[in-house]
Order: sequence, then C-alpha cells, then structure tokens
Amino acid sequence: MNRKMKIAFGCYLAAIVIIASLALTYLFTPQLLSYQEQAVGVSWSQLQPGFKTQFLSLLKVSGGGYLSTAIALAILLFIPFKQNENWARIAIAALGSLAVLIVNYAGLTLMLNTPSRPPLIAGPITIALLIAGFILSSGIKKRKETKISETVGV
Repeated sequence: MNRKMKIAFGCYLAAIVIIASLALTYLFTPQLLSYQEQAVGVSWSQLQPGFKTQFLSLLKVSGGGYLSTAIALAILLFIPFKQNENWARIAIAALGSLAVLIVNYAGLTLMLNTPSRPPLIAGPITIALLIAGFILSSGIKKRKETKISETVGV
C-alpha cells in the first residue's frame, strides 16, 4: 500500500471509529441525552415508564443500526479495500455517507422544530473523512488488472 492509500485507509478508519463511537453512545446510554430531553420538553425523571421504554428502545435501534454500519464498513475496509478492490472504496464512501446523512437529517429536524441543539459536528467531520478517503484512494487498480499486467510483464 502506497502513502496515499495508507492515508485513505486512515481517513476511512477514523470515520468508522466516529460512527462506532456514536453507536455505542446510543446503545449504552441509560436515559435520553440532554438534547433529546430539550426536544421532548420534559426531563427524564418526569417521563412515564412507557415513554421511557419507548425512547430507550428507539435509542437502541438507532445505535444498533449505526453499529452494524460501522462493522460492515470495517469489514469492507480491512478485507476488499486492503486487497485493492476498487468497488470497496466506492462502497465505504457511499454507505458511510448515507448513514451519516440520515442521522444528521434527524438531528437537523430536531434543531429546526424544537429548542433542542443536537451536536451535529461529528457528521460533517465524518463525511469529510469519507470524501478524503475516497479521493485519496482513487488510484486503486482492480486486482485482476494488476495480476494480468504482472503476468504479461507490463
């Protein structure tokens, strides 16, 4: 792996770590996060047990989806990307960006419709890392072409 590919790998890995961190936050939080309480307009202690269960289950589903995305991206990064598969660089950037955009859309919806101020800085940083990884890895060659050129001696 050349220097550009190593930097691209690092960008992709940093983006995956951010996604996984957000996932773990949602999965293991024992109550609504402060910006979510602001959106609802009620503190956690004031919520009825049914609402608490509902909100926590939604947090777990969101965290689980985000963690699944991080795991899938890590598999793509550590197996096909490291094997110089061009489709992997496209898949990592596309799937990661889509997941982050969906979560940021939800955060923006809260921000625009409630007094809540969710921390949306991780989204643009993650997308910037994914785009940087995609651009830096643009020199990837298909494995089959590389093997054929090595066999022919080109």
